[in-house]
Amino acid sequence: MPVFVQSVKYSFMANESTNWYFMEQNWRGMSVMRGPFTTSQIQAFLKTGEITGSTLIRYGSTTLWRPLRDRQTFAAMVGEVEVKRARSEFCTKYGTGIIIVALIAGVVIYTQIQSPRYLFKSGNFVGNPLSSQKVLTADNPVGRRASREVLTREAIIILTNNARVLNRLPALRTNLLLNTIAESRAKDMLEKQYFAHVSPTGQQASDIAQSVGYQYKIIAENIGNGDFYTNKKIVDGWMQSPGHRRNILSSEVEEIGAAVLKGKMNGMETYISVQIFGLQSPPVSQRTCVAPSESLLNDIELKKAEINSLNDQIDSIKQELDAENESIATDQRYTYGDSRKIHNLNVKISAYNEKSRWYNRLVADTQGKAAVLESMVNRYNKMLQMYNDCRASN
Repeated sequence: MPVFVQSVKYSFMANESTNWYFMEQNWRGMSVMRGPFTTSQIQAFLKTGEITGSTLIRYGSTTLWRPLRDRQTFAAMVGEVEVKRARSEFCTKYGTGIIIVALIAGVVIYTQIQSPRYLFKSGNFVGNPLSSQKVLTADNPVGRRASREVLTREAIIILTNNARVLNRLPALRTNLLLNTIAESRAKDMLEKQYFAHVSPTGQQASDIAQSVGYQYKIIAENIGNGDFYTNKKIVDGWMQSPGHRRNILSSEVEEIGAAVLKGKMNGMETYISVQIFGLQSPPVSQRTCVAPSESLLNDIELKKAEINSLNDQIDSIKQELDAENESIATDQRYTYGDSRKIHNLNVKISAYNEKSRWYNRLVADTQGKAAVLESMVNRYNKMLQMYNDCRASN
């Protein structure tokens, strides 16, 4: 898609609009829409730091959500605020350090003392019921060095069963398939750089259970992310969260699997911990053929309709861009140094470029949804093939 660059400078003055909305996350980690606000109010929120250039914003109830910095009305102000904020953070973070280095520079060091650094990061725990999310902070005692121990699935399972026994519940049996599921989930989060119960491709613990042959009546998951120093920190963090505590102390599950892997998340070293709880379903007769999931088929049809709608939008925007491209090319031939024509051309080019960025984001989003749809279709076809093979063998 061509992008026009014009050497003539222009300015844009936004009218005082009163129908702006922005998205924020509440304490549960759910997205909440706020508004309506005026242009001045949005600018005030930006100055106070309540919103940033990455905050999703839209005008009215029909336009698409876009980052604040991509809105021409606020782009210049976002740049100024982010520069000031970066300078302030730099001074706060490094100002004291620079002074200390200057004082120490004249001191002759006779003895070198090596003292290892320890960093304890709060773990983010996501509860399985309704995929609720809760963020907890594990305190690192001040004034004494934290002791690192080896983090293992065996220790996590033992500590989990200790918590159950203290609450007069039977200990859970370790299941090797559940261990496999837990390890697969931890690896997937580190490889794909996400922290959630559902992967970017739509896969979750129940899907892996089916693929490894764990026939479940109940399956639940706890996950943790942080620089944990002890196994107890991980389990204690889960026990302090109502959703995770319900999974650990559930009287309905009988088996457990766990995994804890070290890796990097967003460039920082971390540990991903996973618990999988399960209750196996009764053995099913080999002659009982299970039909493909109607729910999955309905989800496929809904996903198809969504993608078709997005493709229609893409085609419509493409036609608009082609027409605007031709119009801009025509106008460029007739400016002849006319300042008014140049100004109008700049406005048209700016609108065209903004629509092009919107078009590209819409295409990328549609491609992602199409990949998820393909995975769903493949899963359904596999279930259908198994069903047909079963019927043929009866």
